[in-house]
Amino acid sequence: MLAIIIVLAAFPYFFSNYQTSLLAKFLVFGIFALSLDLIWGYSGVVNFGHAIFFGCGAYAAGITLKYTGFDGATYLAIAAGVVLPVLLAAFLGYMLFYGKVSGVFFGVVTLALTGAVQSIIIVNSDITGGLNGLYGYPTPTLGWPGLWSVSWYHPLAAYYTAAVGAVGCYLLSRWLVHSDFGRGIQAVRENEERAEFLGYDVPKMKLIIFTIACGMAGLSGVLYLPVGFVSPDLVAVTMSASVLVWVAVGGRGTLVGAFVGTLLVNYLQTVLSDNFVAYWLLIVGVFFILVVIFWPGGIVGLVRARFARTTADVDAVNVGTRWVASC
Repeated sequence: MLAIIIVLAAFPYFFSNYQTSLLAKFLVFGIFALSLDLIWGYSGVVNFGHAIFFGCGAYAAGITLKYTGFDGATYLAIAAGVVLPVLLAAFLGYMLFYGKVSGVFFGVVTLALTGAVQSIIIVNSDITGGLNGLYGYPTPTLGWPGLWSVSWYHPLAAYYTAAVGAVGCYLLSRWLVHSDFGRGIQAVRENEERAEFLGYDVPKMKLIIFTIACGMAGLSGVLYLPVGFVSPDLVAVTMSASVLVWVAVGGRGTLVGAFVGTLLVNYLQTVLSDNFVAYWLLIVGVFFILVVIFWPGGIVGLVRARFARTTADVDAVNVGTRWVASC
């Protein structure tokens, strides 16, 4: 982890502003994928509308900036971009989990909500900008209001906020899944009925992890402001499908796999779209199919399985050696 932090800190000093901005965008998407991995990988709930919370975070922050012009409005926008997805997730999760909606039915409901939210954004063009996207808000600034400030659009400011957010969200997620609550939510994933029989409040646990993950998705939407354009595409079905692909390729239930899959898939898209304009999407699709068929645990899952197998082989050799020596 320390090595990764050092690499992230030094990256802008060895690469161009374009590459730095590109990595910042990938890190933001990595936080988004990490939030889905908390739900899908550790609680077993598949959310086909996870982009709702990513887009809500971005829109809430942008609209707050647009209609508030005082110093320090950026921090209010960040808070709004996290609080709104949390409230939305708490309401939606309460209705679904306590209503015993799970499995494919949960996925169908969230998928339908994706289209509904996108329609709301398009119809209310006076506030959201409609199909043209959200524009007209002042440049967000970071710093101490009244003393010093820096534009959030500056490549270094955008990059380091994305990097700090990625590291912070990963450490928080790691602590969460290794806590007593995290072990409990994994028990719910493995056998929901047995966990409920043992006394776990399954709907409450699902609601908590769902709310935390959606708040994290909202934060990634806020961090997307300086590296991308806020438009209805952020809440579209394609965005929800893309994050599912990132997590599946990297390895769900691994946390770090969310970043690995996001970086790999988005880097491939960037390179292939420049060199194979007509066929890059087909190549990415075939790659995803191959990963699902041959490496169902994702890239990180494959590496961990081979490492465990190698360790087991070494242990077996050591046991055999000690047995021969004792003889």
